[in-house]
Amino acid sequence: MKVLPVYAKTLLLKGASITGNFTEAYFFAEESLKIKHADELRSFCNWIDEEIGGAASGNIDMLFKAYKNPDDMEAVRDMEAVREAYELIKKIFAIKFGQ
Repeated sequence: MKVLPVYAKTLLLKGASITGNFTEAYFFAEESLKIKHADELRSFCNWIDEEIGGAASGNIDMLFKAYKNPDDMEAVRDMEAVREAYELIKKIFAIKFGQ
């Protein structure tokens, strides 16, 4: 896959909104995913959870580009900005809600 298929993006974002993370979103949507995309989507979902901390409709395509092209410095810079934003959100949430 060169780009994230629209059907997969929709299923994974919906699944993540229900389950709370993308690894679980993969399993939530697994039966609806095309077999030829399954392994790569599972790996991408794990990468989002382990390396980024989350994704949304506004940044998932850019994250997929960075995932697929780790040598593309512009994509990696964008990915780093998203990662930093998620880290900041988690810190604010922890301070506000004492977690």
